[in-house]
Amino acid sequence: MTDVGNYANTVEKTLPISVCITTKNNADTIGQCIESVYQWTDEVVVVDTDSDDGTTEICKEYGAKVFQHEFKGLADIKMKAVQHAENEWVLILDADEEIPKELRNEIIWVFDNSDAVAFYIRKREYMLGSFTHQHHVKRPYLAKKTAIYFKQEYVWERLTVREDYRDQTVKLSGSILHYRFDRISEMEMRNTQYSALEALQIVEENKRDDILSLSLRGIAIALDRLILTKGILDGYQGLIVSLLEFYQMILTYGKVRDIYRLKEQYPDKWKQIWIEEECQRGAI
Repeated sequence: MTDVGNYANTVEKTLPISVCITTKNNADTIGQCIESVYQWTDEVVVVDTDSDDGTTEICKEYGAKVFQHEFKGLADIKMKAVQHAENEWVLILDADEEIPKELRNEIIWVFDNSDAVAFYIRKREYMLGSFTHQHHVKRPYLAKKTAIYFKQEYVWERLTVREDYRDQTVKLSGSILHYRFDRISEMEMRNTQYSALEALQIVEENKRDDILSLSLRGIAIALDRLILTKGILDGYQGLIVSLLEFYQMILTYGKVRDIYRLKEQYPDKWKQIWIEEECQRGAI
């Protein structure tokens, strides 16, 4: 894996890249997301799940191709967007993200000056009124479709480079800006969805689901955000987010119990009921 350092100023151009975005009632952010990419990429693909707040209308105003799909999990819905892309190259974004000018210029430069088939990019988070000190692990958000896949998990859409292409990748220095949430209520909504998805994963895979193991996992996640990813430098924002992520694991334990009761009541359609009634409550 190669690191890209300094790069020259670039002139705006259109690249043969399909931007793949998934949406669910993202009218407040989707315009900013598409605005950051539509002038230098030649296709924007949006896979929506029954938005009723004007999201799809905004997408179409920018010329995006909009498709409707049933939500069955984060990895599944993102893969649907990739499958609709007409270009060999895809750039995978969430509806609350954007590509800043510096990263755009870097992408344009490396696209013409590299033989890589996948580019690893980090995400910089905006939470509770300011950008944080934390960055996500770099993942291949820009890549050829044949070089990547999503690990099939309900909760985390772990984008991964296929083994045959591991030595044909490049790390970019710029960051995708992720406007994760501006109010605690937004994270509470996401906790509702993610805990429901996590519970479904645990039940289907027969993972350990006792309160102790999930609590310890929650503590590990909170400490990782506070210490390893420097959330402690964000003051009260970092502390609140860490505690809410711990709380998500407590919610998960309760929802695992809910699923077992649901399976007893509706043995043939419990999964469909759970996905429709619980897993689609948050933003995709």
